[in-house]
Amino acid sequence: MAELILGPVVESITGHLLSLVSQEIGLARGVKVELQKLQSTVSAIAALLCEAERRQVQAADLKDWLKKLEDVLYDAEDLLDDFSTEVLRRRGVVGGGNRILNEVGFFLSSSNQLVYADKMAHRVKDIRERIDAISNDRVRFQLAESSNLVSLVENRVTRETYPYEPQPYVIGRDTDKKEVIEFLLNPDFEESVSVLPIVGFGGLGKTTLARLVFNNDSVKEYFELKLWVCVSTNFDVKDILGKIVGECIASLNMNELRNLLGEELDRKDDMMKMSRDHILEKVLAKLTNMNELQRKLGEVLDGKKFLLVLDDVWNENRREWLNLESFLQNSAKGSKILVTTRSPLVAKTMTGRSHKLSGLAEDESFSLLMRMAMKQEHEWRNENLESTAKEILKKCAGVPLAITTIGRLLLFSRNTEEDWLKFKNNDLSRINQEEGDIMPSLKLSYNFLPSHLKRCFSYCSLFPKDCKLEKRELIHLWMAQGYIKPLSNRQTIEEVGQDYFMELLSRSFFQDVEEDLYGSIVSCKMHDLMHDLAQSVSGNDCNTIDSSNVKTFPEGTRHVSIVAAGDYKWNGFHRDGKVRSLLFIGGKLEIENGYLDVSGFTNLRALRLRSANVLKISSSIGKLKHLRSLDLSFNDGLRYLPNSISKLCNLETLNLGECWCLKRLPRGITKLVNLRQLIVSGCWSLRHMPRGIEKLTSLQTLDVFVVGEDPDAARLNELSRLTGLRSKELTIQGLHRVGSTSSEVDASFSIERLWPNPDLKGLSIIFYGGVMFLSWVSQLHRLVQIEIIDCDNCSHLPPLDQLPFLKKVSLQSTWSLESIELWESSGQEDKESGMPQSNNNFFPSLEEIELMDLPKFRGWERRTSTRIEREADDHSSSSSSSSSSSSLLMLHTFSDKVKVSIKGCPGFSYAHGQKLRQMGLTVTSIKLAEQLLRDASLSQDPTPVLTVAPIPPSRGTMTVSFKSLSTLTYILFSGMKDAEDLPVKLFRSLPSLQSLVIRHCHRLKALPVRAILRYLPSLEILEISSCKELDLSMDEDSHDGVGEGMPNLQSGEPTKLQELEFQAIPKMKTLPWWIQHLTNLEELRILFCSNLKALPEWFPNLTSLKQLEVFRCGKELKRRCRRNTGEDWAKICHIQYVDVRN
Repeated sequence: MAELILGPVVESITGHLLSLVSQEIGLARGVKVELQKLQSTVSAIAALLCEAERRQVQAADLKDWLKKLEDVLYDAEDLLDDFSTEVLRRRGVVGGGNRILNEVGFFLSSSNQLVYADKMAHRVKDIRERIDAISNDRVRFQLAESSNLVSLVENRVTRETYPYEPQPYVIGRDTDKKEVIEFLLNPDFEESVSVLPIVGFGGLGKTTLARLVFNNDSVKEYFELKLWVCVSTNFDVKDILGKIVGECIASLNMNELRNLLGEELDRKDDMMKMSRDHILEKVLAKLTNMNELQRKLGEVLDGKKFLLVLDDVWNENRREWLNLESFLQNSAKGSKILVTTRSPLVAKTMTGRSHKLSGLAEDESFSLLMRMAMKQEHEWRNENLESTAKEILKKCAGVPLAITTIGRLLLFSRNTEEDWLKFKNNDLSRINQEEGDIMPSLKLSYNFLPSHLKRCFSYCSLFPKDCKLEKRELIHLWMAQGYIKPLSNRQTIEEVGQDYFMELLSRSFFQDVEEDLYGSIVSCKMHDLMHDLAQSVSGNDCNTIDSSNVKTFPEGTRHVSIVAAGDYKWNGFHRDGKVRSLLFIGGKLEIENGYLDVSGFTNLRALRLRSANVLKISSSIGKLKHLRSLDLSFNDGLRYLPNSISKLCNLETLNLGECWCLKRLPRGITKLVNLRQLIVSGCWSLRHMPRGIEKLTSLQTLDVFVVGEDPDAARLNELSRLTGLRSKELTIQGLHRVGSTSSEVDASFSIERLWPNPDLKGLSIIFYGGVMFLSWVSQLHRLVQIEIIDCDNCSHLPPLDQLPFLKKVSLQSTWSLESIELWESSGQEDKESGMPQSNNNFFPSLEEIELMDLPKFRGWERRTSTRIEREADDHSSSSSSSSSSSSLLMLHTFSDKVKVSIKGCPGFSYAHGQKLRQMGLTVTSIKLAEQLLRDASLSQDPTPVLTVAPIPPSRGTMTVSFKSLSTLTYILFSGMKDAEDLPVKLFRSLPSLQSLVIRHCHRLKALPVRAILRYLPSLEILEISSCKELDLSMDEDSHDGVGEGMPNLQSGEPTKLQELEFQAIPKMKTLPWWIQHLTNLEELRILFCSNLKALPEWFPNLTSLKQLEVFRCGKELKRRCRRNTGEDWAKICHIQYVDVRN
């Protein structure tokens, strides 16, 4: 049943009212009076909410009362947010959050504004009267006002657990049982009492595992005293100690009990007549204070080796735990405490070790379900239940309690195939369950959350099951809804949101986290059962739509997600002023006509339209005055944003990532001084940042800054004024434009002065035009990733190998780069040869290095004193060659753990471990290809590596052994101006080749396809682009010069080829015939092939094809591939992902 969390809504309303009422803003015509009355009313109703929310679970009529109250409170919040925004708009100045600046009384002075004020007063009065009417109903529920406005975590009555309950259906816990018992029987711990928490969310079987261990024969023999205490939500040390003492005393025999009580009895006969329970009761009654408890506990534990199980612990207060632990130290060494808890945080308050319990394996889950449903093997086979059962088990994800719940419910139904199908098609949250079943068990975890986390968790139900949840996006969406409330100015709202996320993760509401290169969590998933729980508690407040036929939302819906499994064409919904979130998630969404107009959703706080084929946005978007989060990422046809976006004065997050065609940001964006996140990575057409961007002083995240030449472009010095930036990464693009206008100082000097924060972890430098590279790069000792692209004038880079945390290095398309300097201590000279040798300090943390299209790169160098002297005196153009001759080039060995990718670096070779890995080669002329063949045929070198010394600048080719060619995994034929065809013999020497790329070979007329597919058995990727004379539509037999002996592709010989790309092949009028025989082809991309008009009849034969992309191949082909109506649609409808556009 849906949960109503109204406390935070009341806090939001109160915050608005305090801002409006407390400041001298000259509110006219009774507006201030009405606001003050509303303030009193809201304060009174707030005092009822703690009691009402505590009782709502058990009272349906109270639930209805709260629902009415919820509606009017949300309306009040909308009204006040509307009013606050209007004040800010009319003034033209916006403060942070909901703060309203002083002295705005003048905005109500004109006649039109007086009309607005009068209207506002009536609206406030109407809201107040509605709240009063609902409030007066409270007498029916006997709700008393309370001064305690803090959300309460209730001490609900929970089920007591016992150590000796039978466990008839335990499957798949043998390994866990063995590991825990090994811990318990291990005497080799320094501490007297060792602790092991068993951690996992509700229903995994933590208590069951503890019972199995507790009752194990070896454990019974090892410990003198075994105690079991069910703690639950109320962690009271005195109460727990009382239970422990009670357990100890209960294990005594009658004589020992009588001895404990004897001194209190006057007559021995009375003592002999008392029953065991009576004596036990009297003994425990004596222990009325902590001193008595401590004394008695010391007596019963003195010198004994004990095992204590604390079941179902929720306490996260380390001080409370240490207090309890201190009373348990008077025991023998080797004593153990076994704890069961749902929270890793609880475990961390006790110890650094834990046993994490996971779900059951698929076969174990299946076996448990059939046992619970009492289905023998011959029964479930005869009734065709196996596939249905496996689908049901996917919902359970290995959680034993979920499986036993369903098995029990199936057993008490008719237990037929029809019943099993019903369970398959329903979420667990929609199935009636008893106390002790899975959903009530999970609900306990939810009930224990503070109210602000309850709202954050239930909001996650908008995302589909198994969806990857981006942490950053979740936090921004929570911010947009006002769910995140900083308690002080010491933390930003994003940092508080990070704390919220981590707390939900620590309580097992999230799982399967992924980290970035910096070790920060970037995404997670929700367990299917947790998703069911989120849907259950959110009710109609959060609603998911999966059909384009839906035009309206269920009553009470405030947050909507559209989850499209396939193509989804959206042409709008009916106007709905209550909806606060509209999120498009998954599938292939397409906005009708590419024109976005959402002005009917006047109360939207969050709008997410990723990859929605948005081409143009209506200027009416400026009416969405409440909008805080706008996500338009991956709309690669979007060129401009309307300037009316500047009216969105509450906007906090603007995500335009991967909008490839976006040319500029609107000038008015600089008015959005509440903007905190501006994401423009992947906007490759963006020419500059707008002038005045320095005004966005609230910005916390700016991932890309584009330097421009336009007079309206922001200058680089504006970036230095954005002092609030906290991005881990910042990419500066267009550095070659610095200094291109008279207002800029010397380019190199400007950028050299742009010394970033020393804690910077990621750095990308693109299009830097300086000759000397930035010296400060070597001083960024926290750097984890560096990317240098298209810095054409740099011939040398400063040392990077000494940076202790550097994990990834990417150098691309830096055409003049010859070498990278080594840190002074990186190499020592060999005593015999005098040549430098590497040591373990060479890139100590490196995980990945990528070198692409560096035609002059020769390797790492350690400068000699001769070179340093020359550099001081020589500034001529010959300095490069002189320095090369006076430096010592080193071939460093990368370990096997480092992922090495090298493409287009003909002058560089390296050792990876002790053998060649992922070697790439660029061939730029037919003569070079022939040289490779001659060297391979003449060489007798048995080693599987290329030449171990870098190639001298005077040489234009490489000496290669046959075996070194045989290890190549990548080869690029690029810019071959002298080749009309490719040498077939070369392909016979490349058995390990995985990627073949042919680019800019303008005279190439034919392709030896049969040779490629025959002699390259490992080939997985084939790319052919920008070959203007190549006609792939023709049969190759007359061109390839192969003659006889080539295999017949129609014979069905297998090929590994999985990815195929054609780009800018103007003579290709039809797709090559041989594609139909690529039985493993999964991805086909066709770009800029303007003469391709239709797809061939054999195209449906590509049954393995999963992805088809056709981009800018003309209107005719796009028309023919149109969904359901195009002539070629039937040929491609079997493909999972189809993207055809111009």
